[in-house]
Amino acid sequence: MPLPLPNLDDHDYSDLVEMARSLIPSECPEWTDHNPSDTGIILLELFAWLTDLLLYQVNQVPDASQEVFLQLLNGNAKYTVNPKGGKFSPQELQEATRETILELRKRYRAVTVQDYEALVMENFQVGRVKAFKNKILSPNSHAIDSVGHISLVVIPKSDQDIFTSLDSVLQDNIWKFLDSRRLLATRHHIVGPEYVRVTISAELHLEAGWLLEKIESECKKQLSQFFDPLKGGEDREGWPFGRAVYLSEIYQQLDQVEGVDYVEKIQIKVNQAEFQSLDEQYKLKDHQLVHFEQFILDTNKEVK
Repeated sequence: MPLPLPNLDDHDYSDLVEMARSLIPSECPEWTDHNPSDTGIILLELFAWLTDLLLYQVNQVPDASQEVFLQLLNGNAKYTVNPKGGKFSPQELQEATRETILELRKRYRAVTVQDYEALVMENFQVGRVKAFKNKILSPNSHAIDSVGHISLVVIPKSDQDIFTSLDSVLQDNIWKFLDSRRLLATRHHIVGPEYVRVTISAELHLEAGWLLEKIESECKKQLSQFFDPLKGGEDREGWPFGRAVYLSEIYQQLDQVEGVDYVEKIQIKVNQAEFQSLDEQYKLKDHQLVHFEQFILDTNKEVK
C-alpha cells in the first residue's frame, strides 16, 4: 500500500476567490461593485487562478527531491536509499519513505519514566519493568531519595521460575542501552526486584466429599496467581509495586476455592517473621513486590 503524502495546501480556485471576495469590505469599503464584469473582480479571479497553479506545483515533489529528503532524515551523509545505485523505481522510493517515517516515529530519547519503561519493554525480552524517579535503588540496600536519578526494577522473563534473579549481562546491556538515550543530567540504575517473602496459614472448613490434598493444592494455586508479579493483582497485569497485603483479600481468595465452606484464623509470616497488624494490612515499600512462598493448611477442622 503506497504511503500517502501530505497535501501542502488543499485550497482550490473557488476557495481562493471566495476568500479574496470576503476581504473586500474590510480592506476596501468603497469597492462596492462585485460583479464578474468589474475589472477588480477580473484581476482577483486571475490571481486566484495563478495561485492555484502554484499550489499544484508545490504538491508535486520530484523523486530526486524525495531521495535528498530521505538522506537528510536518516542523518547519514553516506546513506543511500537504493543500495544498487542508479534511479529508483516508484515502489523502492515508497518503501524507503515508509521505512524512514516508521523509524522516525520510534521512541528513542528517554525523558519520562514512561519512556524508560517503554524502551526496555520494546527492546529486551523481559517480563515487566517499573521505573522510579528521584530514587536510587541498589541490591541489598535501602532506597535513597535523590533528585536526578531514575531506578528501573526489571523482572526477567523465565519459563521455569518467575522469581529468577536478574542476569548481570542483561542488567549491563540495559544500562548501556539507556545510557545513550538518557538526558545529560540524569543518572539511571538497573536492579532486580526486591521481594517480600510471604507464608500464609489458614484453618479451612471444607464441604463434605472434598479431598484435603485437592483443596490444599487449589488454595496454593489461587494464592500464587493472586500474588504473581507478572499476571497477578486485580487487573491480572502483575501484582502492583508497593501494594499492601490485606488479610481481607486473603480471606476472599481462599473462600473462592471450590470446596471451601468458610475460612478462619489466617496467619501471615513476612520474611519468616509473623505478621500482626491492627489495621489488618502489611505495607510494602514503593519498589517491593510479594513473593508467595508457601500455604500451610490447618487440618484441625478440614471437614464440615
